[in-house]
Amino acid sequence: MDEELLADAKRAEERLIDAEQEAEVARVDFHRAVRRLHLHGASLRELADALQLSHQRVHQIVEAAGGARRWRQRSRGSEELHCSFCGRGQRKTRRLVSGPGVYICEACVAMSESVIESGRREKTALGPIESVAAVAKARRCSFCGKHRHQVAGLATTVDNPVSGKGHGDAAICSECLTLCREIHSDRLA
Repeated sequence: MDEELLADAKRAEERLIDAEQEAEVARVDFHRAVRRLHLHGASLRELADALQLSHQRVHQIVEAAGGARRWRQRSRGSEELHCSFCGRGQRKTRRLVSGPGVYICEACVAMSESVIESGRREKTALGPIESVAAVAKARRCSFCGKHRHQVAGLATTVDNPVSGKGHGDAAICSECLTLCREIHSDRLA
């Protein structure tokens, strides 16, 4: 086997993997941006016209990124929700930001940011929150689904009985923390 051609093939494969990862990150960013537009009042039809997409495709994008506000409120019923990181009930916090099956309060947003920046564990009523090491490439953000190597930082709960509801410990990336902080400040302003 020609070693030079094999080396070329391996380099091409590495570029392909990097390009696929960048494409996935861009896709998630686009879907989150479309969902944010919808949550801030744009209708699915308005978004479809502005983005030159079909109404059905915009609906699929919004649902894949976490769903529409109206659908989320209907599905909750009267059950009280709890922060997946500290267990605080929604009535004991100003707001909970929701992801697919996970929730985070404003106190845990600040705590998770501190954990990512400092690398130190922080205690909650249900257990610690710690930073995920960069080598833990398989760990994903519970909110956006990005892997650890795709984000600047990732904070996770440790052996938290509330966090995953059967899905393991909750985790949140630095990008989702920024978005959560924006959502909290928008709603509280």
